[in-house]
Amino acid sequence: MRVHRWTALWLPFFYISLTAATIISPMTGEQIEKYISRKLKRNDHILRLNVKHIGDAGARVLAASPLLKSVATLVIYRGDIGDEGVRALAASPYLTQLTALYLENNRITDQGIQIIASSETFANLRILNLYRNRITDVGAELIAESDVLSNLNEVNLNYNEVGDRGALKLARSDKLKNLKKIRLAYNRLGRRGLEALQRFQVLQRIEELHAAGRLGEVGNAVQGDLGVMALLESAHVPKIDVLDLKDSDLTDRAAMAIVRSEQLNGLIVLNLSGNNITDLGAGALAGSKTLSQLRKLDLNYNSIGDEGARAIAESPYLANLESLKLGQNRIGADGARALRKSRTLKNLTHPVFGFY
Repeated sequence: MRVHRWTALWLPFFYISLTAATIISPMTGEQIEKYISRKLKRNDHILRLNVKHIGDAGARVLAASPLLKSVATLVIYRGDIGDEGVRALAASPYLTQLTALYLENNRITDQGIQIIASSETFANLRILNLYRNRITDVGAELIAESDVLSNLNEVNLNYNEVGDRGALKLARSDKLKNLKKIRLAYNRLGRRGLEALQRFQVLQRIEELHAAGRLGEVGNAVQGDLGVMALLESAHVPKIDVLDLKDSDLTDRAAMAIVRSEQLNGLIVLNLSGNNITDLGAGALAGSKTLSQLRKLDLNYNSIGDEGARAIAESPYLANLESLKLGQNRIGADGARALRKSRTLKNLTHPVFGFY
Protein backbone atom coordinates (compact mmCIF):
# COMPACT_ATOMS: atom_id res chain seq x y z
CA MET A 1 0.00 0.00 0.00
CA ARG A 2 1.36 3.41 -0.96
CA VAL A 3 1.48 6.00 1.83
CA HIS A 4 1.66 9.69 1.01
CA ARG A 5 4.57 11.55 2.49
CA TRP A 6 2.38 13.86 4.56
CA THR A 7 0.47 10.87 5.96
CA ALA A 8 3.68 9.14 7.00
CA LEU A 9 4.78 12.25 8.85
CA TRP A 10 1.38 12.74 10.50
CA LEU A 11 0.83 9.16 11.79
CA PRO A 12 3.55 9.15 14.51
CA PHE A 13 2.29 12.50 15.80
CA PHE A 14 -1.28 11.15 15.92
CA TYR A 15 -0.15 8.00 17.79
CA ILE A 16 1.77 10.01 20.38
CA SER A 17 -1.18 12.37 20.91
CA LEU A 18 -3.65 9.51 21.27
CA THR A 19 -1.42 7.68 23.74
CA ALA A 20 -1.00 10.80 25.84
CA ALA A 21 -4.74 11.40 25.82
CA THR A 22 -5.46 7.95 27.19
CA ILE A 23 -3.10 8.31 30.17
CA ILE A 24 -5.22 9.36 33.14
CA SER A 25 -3.45 11.45 35.75
CA PRO A 26 -4.41 10.91 39.40
CA MET A 27 -6.87 13.45 40.73
CA THR A 28 -5.43 15.89 43.23
CA GLY A 29 -6.92 16.29 46.68
CA GLU A 30 -8.42 19.61 45.68
CA GLN A 31 -10.01 18.08 42.59
CA ILE A 32 -11.48 15.26 44.65
CA GLU A 33 -12.96 17.65 47.20
CA LYS A 34 -14.56 19.77 44.49
CA TYR A 35 -15.89 16.71 42.69
CA ILE A 36 -17.49 15.08 45.72
CA SER A 37 -18.90 18.41 46.89
CA ARG A 38 -20.65 18.85 43.55
CA LYS A 39 -21.92 15.24 43.49
CA LEU A 40 -23.24 15.28 47.06
CA LYS A 41 -25.19 18.49 46.52
CA ARG A 42 -27.48 16.46 44.22
CA ASN A 43 -27.78 13.47 46.57
CA ASP A 44 -25.89 13.35 49.85
CA HIS A 45 -26.64 9.63 50.39
CA ILE A 46 -24.90 8.28 47.27
CA LEU A 47 -21.40 9.02 46.05
CA ARG A 48 -20.19 7.49 42.79
CA LEU A 49 -16.67 7.85 41.48
CA ASN A 50 -16.72 6.02 38.17
CA VAL A 51 -13.39 5.80 36.31
CA LYS A 52 -11.86 8.48 38.50
CA HIS A 53 -8.19 7.76 39.07
CA ILE A 54 -7.93 8.63 42.74
CA GLY A 55 -5.51 5.93 43.94
CA ASP A 56 -4.74 5.22 47.57
CA ALA A 57 -3.87 8.86 48.18
CA GLY A 58 -7.29 9.88 46.92
CA ALA A 59 -8.92 7.31 49.17
CA ARG A 60 -7.22 9.00 52.11
CA VAL A 61 -8.68 12.33 50.98
CA LEU A 62 -12.15 10.78 50.84
CA ALA A 63 -11.78 9.17 54.24
CA ALA A 64 -10.83 12.50 55.83
CA SER A 65 -13.73 14.46 54.33
CA PRO A 66 -16.67 15.35 56.62
CA LEU A 67 -18.76 15.64 53.44
CA LEU A 68 -19.14 11.85 53.49
CA LYS A 69 -20.84 11.63 56.88
CA SER A 70 -24.31 11.16 55.30
CA VAL A 71 -23.21 8.77 52.53
CA ALA A 72 -24.92 5.36 52.62
CA THR A 73 -23.69 4.09 49.24
CA LEU A 74 -20.11 4.54 48.11
CA VAL A 75 -19.03 3.48 44.63
CA ILE A 76 -15.40 3.59 43.50
CA TYR A 77 -15.26 1.97 40.06
CA ARG A 78 -11.84 1.68 38.42
CA GLY A 79 -10.35 4.11 40.87
CA ASP A 80 -6.96 2.37 41.22
CA ILE A 81 -7.70 1.62 44.88
CA GLY A 82 -5.47 -0.91 46.62
CA ASP A 83 -5.21 -2.29 50.14
CA GLU A 84 -3.84 0.94 51.57
CA GLY A 85 -6.77 2.84 50.15
CA VAL A 86 -9.10 0.33 51.82
CA ARG A 87 -7.21 0.84 55.09
CA ALA A 88 -7.86 4.58 54.89
CA LEU A 89 -11.59 4.11 54.20
CA ALA A 90 -11.89 1.60 57.05
CA ALA A 91 -10.39 4.10 59.51
CA SER A 92 -12.68 6.96 58.47
CA PRO A 93 -14.95 8.42 61.17
CA TYR A 94 -17.27 9.70 58.41
CA LEU A 95 -18.26 6.42 56.73
CA THR A 96 -20.09 4.68 59.56
CA GLN A 97 -23.45 5.17 57.79
CA LEU A 98 -22.41 3.03 54.83
CA THR A 99 -24.82 0.26 53.90
CA ALA A 100 -23.41 -0.42 50.41
CA LEU A 101 -19.77 -0.43 49.36
CA TYR A 102 -18.84 -0.96 45.71
CA LEU A 103 -15.11 -1.23 45.03
CA GLU A 104 -15.28 -2.72 41.56
CA ASN A 105 -12.36 -3.05 39.15
CA ASN A 106 -9.60 -2.08 41.53
CA ARG A 107 -6.51 -3.89 42.86
CA ILE A 108 -7.65 -5.06 46.27
CA THR A 109 -6.15 -8.29 47.64
CA ASP A 110 -6.90 -10.55 50.60
CA GLN A 111 -5.08 -8.06 52.82
CA GLY A 112 -7.69 -5.46 51.96
CA ILE A 113 -10.44 -7.96 52.75
CA GLN A 114 -8.92 -8.58 56.15
CA ILE A 115 -9.16 -4.85 56.82
CA ILE A 116 -12.81 -4.68 55.67
CA ALA A 117 -13.80 -7.79 57.61
CA SER A 118 -12.44 -6.44 60.89
CA SER A 119 -13.40 -2.75 60.69
CA GLU A 120 -16.40 -1.53 62.70
CA THR A 121 -16.75 1.23 60.11
CA PHE A 122 -18.42 -1.37 57.88
CA ALA A 123 -20.67 -2.95 60.52
CA ASN A 124 -23.83 -1.67 58.79
CA LEU A 125 -22.98 -2.95 55.32
CA ARG A 126 -25.75 -4.77 53.49
CA ILE A 127 -23.97 -4.92 50.13
CA LEU A 128 -20.26 -5.56 49.56
CA ASN A 129 -19.24 -5.51 45.89
CA LEU A 130 -15.64 -6.41 45.10
CA TYR A 131 -16.11 -7.33 41.45
CA ARG A 132 -12.85 -7.81 39.54
CA ASN A 133 -10.11 -7.49 42.13
CA ARG A 134 -7.43 -9.94 43.33
CA ILE A 135 -9.26 -11.89 46.00
CA THR A 136 -8.61 -15.59 46.66
CA ASP A 137 -10.07 -18.26 48.94
CA VAL A 138 -8.40 -16.53 51.87
CA GLY A 139 -10.38 -13.34 51.30
CA ALA A 140 -13.66 -15.22 50.82
CA GLU A 141 -13.05 -17.07 54.09
CA LEU A 142 -12.33 -13.80 55.90
CA ILE A 143 -15.71 -12.45 54.78
CA ALA A 144 -17.47 -15.68 55.74
CA GLU A 145 -15.95 -15.68 59.23
CA SER A 146 -16.35 -11.96 59.94
CA ASP A 147 -18.25 -10.87 63.04
CA VAL A 148 -18.35 -7.32 61.71
CA LEU A 149 -20.11 -8.14 58.41
CA SER A 150 -23.00 -10.05 59.97
CA ASN A 151 -25.57 -7.70 58.35
CA LEU A 152 -24.51 -8.49 54.78
CA ASN A 153 -27.34 -9.37 52.39
CA GLU A 154 -25.20 -9.58 49.26
CA VAL A 155 -21.54 -10.20 48.45
CA ASN A 156 -20.21 -9.89 44.91
CA LEU A 157 -16.84 -11.49 44.18
CA ASN A 158 -17.30 -11.99 40.44
CA TYR A 159 -14.06 -12.02 38.42
CA ASN A 160 -11.66 -12.81 41.24
CA GLU A 161 -9.56 -15.88 42.12
CA VAL A 162 -11.84 -17.71 44.54
CA GLY A 163 -11.96 -21.52 44.45
CA ASP A 164 -14.08 -24.25 46.02
CA ARG A 165 -12.77 -23.63 49.53
CA GLY A 166 -13.90 -20.03 49.57
CA ALA A 167 -17.26 -20.82 47.96
CA LEU A 168 -18.00 -23.51 50.53
CA LYS A 169 -17.13 -21.17 53.40
CA LEU A 170 -19.42 -18.43 52.11
CA ALA A 171 -22.31 -20.78 51.33
CA ARG A 172 -22.14 -22.42 54.76
CA SER A 173 -21.24 -19.40 56.89
CA ASP A 174 -22.72 -19.33 60.38
CA LYS A 175 -21.76 -15.67 60.76
CA LEU A 176 -23.52 -14.27 57.69
CA LYS A 177 -27.05 -15.22 58.72
CA ASN A 178 -28.64 -12.46 56.62
CA LEU A 179 -26.81 -13.33 53.42
CA LYS A 180 -29.19 -13.76 50.46
CA LYS A 181 -26.94 -13.46 47.40
CA ILE A 182 -23.45 -14.79 46.68
CA ARG A 183 -21.97 -13.86 43.32
CA LEU A 184 -18.92 -15.86 42.25
CA ALA A 185 -19.04 -15.91 38.46
CA TYR A 186 -15.72 -16.18 36.61
CA ASN A 187 -13.66 -17.44 39.52
CA ARG A 188 -11.91 -20.80 39.93
CA LEU A 189 -14.80 -22.92 41.10
CA GLY A 190 -14.89 -26.67 40.61
CA ARG A 191 -17.74 -29.12 41.15
CA ARG A 192 -17.82 -28.78 44.95
CA GLY A 193 -17.94 -25.01 44.86
CA LEU A 194 -20.63 -24.89 42.18
CA GLU A 195 -22.76 -27.41 44.08
CA ALA A 196 -22.43 -25.41 47.30
CA LEU A 197 -23.64 -22.29 45.49
CA GLN A 198 -26.56 -24.13 43.91
CA ARG A 199 -27.63 -25.47 47.31
CA PHE A 200 -27.38 -21.98 48.79
CA GLN A 201 -29.46 -20.47 45.98
CA VAL A 202 -32.19 -23.12 46.26
CA LEU A 203 -32.51 -22.62 50.01
CA GLN A 204 -32.65 -18.85 49.63
CA ARG A 205 -35.34 -19.10 46.97
CA ILE A 206 -37.40 -21.36 49.23
CA GLU A 207 -37.11 -18.77 52.01
CA GLU A 208 -38.38 -16.09 49.63
CA LEU A 209 -41.34 -18.21 48.52
CA HIS A 210 -42.23 -19.04 52.11
CA ALA A 211 -42.13 -15.37 53.07
CA ALA A 212 -44.42 -14.56 50.14
CA GLY A 213 -46.84 -17.37 51.01
CA ARG A 214 -46.07 -19.16 47.73
CA LEU A 215 -44.55 -22.46 48.83
CA GLY A 216 -46.65 -24.19 46.19
CA GLU A 217 -44.23 -22.79 43.60
CA VAL A 218 -41.18 -24.28 45.29
CA GLY A 219 -40.57 -26.68 42.39
CA ASN A 220 -39.58 -23.72 40.22
CA ALA A 221 -36.49 -23.29 42.40
CA VAL A 222 -35.31 -26.86 41.86
CA GLN A 223 -33.22 -28.16 38.98
CA GLY A 224 -31.41 -31.49 38.94
CA ASP A 225 -30.93 -34.05 41.69
CA LEU A 226 -28.80 -31.65 43.69
CA GLY A 227 -31.68 -29.18 43.74
CA VAL A 228 -33.92 -31.82 45.30
CA MET A 229 -31.26 -32.60 47.93
CA ALA A 230 -31.09 -28.89 48.80
CA LEU A 231 -34.88 -28.65 48.93
CA LEU A 232 -35.05 -31.48 51.44
CA GLU A 233 -32.72 -29.56 53.77
CA SER A 234 -35.19 -26.69 54.10
CA ALA A 235 -37.05 -26.25 57.37
CA HIS A 236 -40.18 -25.46 55.36
CA VAL A 237 -40.47 -28.89 53.68
CA PRO A 238 -43.11 -30.24 56.13
CA LYS A 239 -45.44 -27.42 55.02
CA ILE A 240 -45.39 -28.53 51.38
CA ASP A 241 -48.39 -30.54 50.19
CA VAL A 242 -48.03 -29.88 46.45
CA LEU A 243 -44.64 -30.54 44.85
CA ASP A 244 -44.34 -29.85 41.13
CA LEU A 245 -40.95 -31.00 39.80
CA LYS A 246 -41.84 -31.49 36.15
CA ASP A 247 -39.06 -31.05 33.57
CA SER A 248 -36.40 -30.67 36.26
CA ASP A 249 -33.78 -33.07 34.87
CA LEU A 250 -34.24 -35.51 37.75
CA THR A 251 -33.09 -39.12 37.95
CA ASP A 252 -33.87 -42.07 40.22
CA ARG A 253 -31.56 -40.53 42.78
CA ALA A 254 -34.00 -37.65 43.30
CA ALA A 255 -36.98 -40.01 43.48
CA MET A 256 -35.27 -42.07 46.16
CA ALA A 257 -34.32 -38.96 48.13
CA ILE A 258 -37.97 -37.83 48.10
CA VAL A 259 -39.31 -41.13 49.43
CA ARG A 260 -36.67 -41.28 52.16
CA SER A 261 -37.65 -37.87 53.50
CA GLU A 262 -40.14 -38.22 56.32
CA GLN A 263 -40.70 -34.45 56.12
CA LEU A 264 -42.71 -34.96 52.92
CA ASN A 265 -45.28 -37.29 54.47
CA GLY A 266 -47.97 -34.64 53.99
CA LEU A 267 -47.69 -34.60 50.20
CA ILE A 268 -51.00 -34.75 48.35
CA VAL A 269 -49.75 -33.95 44.83
CA LEU A 270 -46.42 -35.01 43.31
CA ASN A 271 -45.52 -34.18 39.71
CA LEU A 272 -42.37 -35.85 38.37
CA SER A 273 -43.29 -35.77 34.69
CA GLY A 274 -40.71 -35.07 32.01
CA ASN A 275 -37.72 -36.41 33.94
CA ASN A 276 -35.39 -39.43 33.74
CA ILE A 277 -37.00 -41.82 36.21
CA THR A 278 -36.72 -45.54 35.51
CA ASP A 279 -38.07 -48.73 37.09
CA LEU A 280 -35.69 -48.19 39.99
CA GLY A 281 -37.23 -44.83 40.88
CA ALA A 282 -40.78 -46.09 40.29
CA GLY A 283 -40.12 -48.99 42.65
CA ALA A 284 -38.85 -46.59 45.29
CA LEU A 285 -41.97 -44.45 44.96
CA ALA A 286 -44.20 -47.52 45.20
CA GLY A 287 -42.50 -48.80 48.34
CA SER A 288 -42.60 -45.58 50.32
CA LYS A 289 -44.79 -44.95 53.36
CA THR A 290 -43.92 -41.28 52.92
CA LEU A 291 -46.31 -41.05 49.96
CA SER A 292 -49.29 -42.76 51.59
CA GLN A 293 -51.31 -39.51 51.55
CA LEU A 294 -50.85 -38.90 47.81
CA ARG A 295 -53.94 -38.17 45.74
CA LYS A 296 -52.18 -37.29 42.49
CA LEU A 297 -48.97 -38.77 41.04
CA ASP A 298 -47.77 -37.67 37.60
CA LEU A 299 -45.00 -39.78 36.00
CA ASN A 300 -45.72 -39.01 32.35
CA TYR A 301 -42.72 -38.78 30.02
CA ASN A 302 -40.15 -40.80 31.97
CA SER A 303 -38.39 -44.14 31.30
CA ILE A 304 -40.52 -46.50 33.40
CA GLY A 305 -41.09 -50.02 32.10
CA ASP A 306 -43.16 -53.06 33.07
CA GLU A 307 -41.23 -53.68 36.27
CA GLY A 308 -41.91 -50.18 37.59
CA ALA A 309 -45.56 -50.38 36.53
CA ARG A 310 -46.01 -53.64 38.44
CA ALA A 311 -44.40 -52.15 41.53
CA ILE A 312 -46.84 -49.24 41.45
CA ALA A 313 -49.80 -51.56 40.80
CA GLU A 314 -48.91 -53.70 43.81
CA SER A 315 -48.04 -50.85 46.17
CA PRO A 316 -49.93 -50.89 49.48
CA TYR A 317 -48.98 -47.24 50.03
CA LEU A 318 -50.58 -45.68 46.93
CA ALA A 319 -54.13 -46.79 47.64
CA ASN A 320 -55.33 -43.21 48.08
CA LEU A 321 -54.37 -42.20 44.55
CA GLU A 322 -57.18 -40.63 42.55
CA SER A 323 -54.98 -39.66 39.60
CA LEU A 324 -52.01 -41.65 38.26
CA LYS A 325 -50.30 -40.63 35.02
CA LEU A 326 -47.89 -43.02 33.29
CA GLY A 327 -48.19 -41.95 29.67
CA GLN A 328 -45.18 -41.89 27.32
CA ASN A 329 -43.03 -44.32 29.29
CA ARG A 330 -41.79 -47.79 28.30
CA ILE A 331 -44.66 -49.77 29.72
CA GLY A 332 -45.77 -52.74 27.65
CA ALA A 333 -48.71 -55.10 27.80
CA ASP A 334 -47.57 -56.80 31.02
CA GLY A 335 -47.26 -53.54 32.91
CA ALA A 336 -50.57 -52.22 31.57
CA ARG A 337 -52.28 -55.45 32.60
CA ALA A 338 -50.86 -55.22 36.13
CA LEU A 339 -52.15 -51.68 36.49
CA ARG A 340 -55.56 -52.60 35.17
CA LYS A 341 -55.90 -55.53 37.58
CA SER A 342 -54.42 -53.74 40.59
CA ARG A 343 -56.18 -54.48 43.88
CA THR A 344 -54.97 -51.27 45.50
CA LEU A 345 -55.46 -48.65 42.78
CA LYS A 346 -59.24 -48.65 43.16
CA ASN A 347 -59.82 -44.92 43.57
CA LEU A 348 -58.47 -43.75 40.19
CA THR A 349 -60.90 -41.44 38.42
CA HIS A 350 -58.87 -40.92 35.24
CA PRO A 351 -57.19 -43.30 32.77
CA VAL A 352 -53.58 -44.10 33.69
CA PHE A 353 -52.31 -43.45 30.16
CA GLY A 354 -54.42 -40.39 29.44
CA PHE A 355 -53.04 -36.88 28.92
CA TYR A 356 -55.40 -34.78 30.99
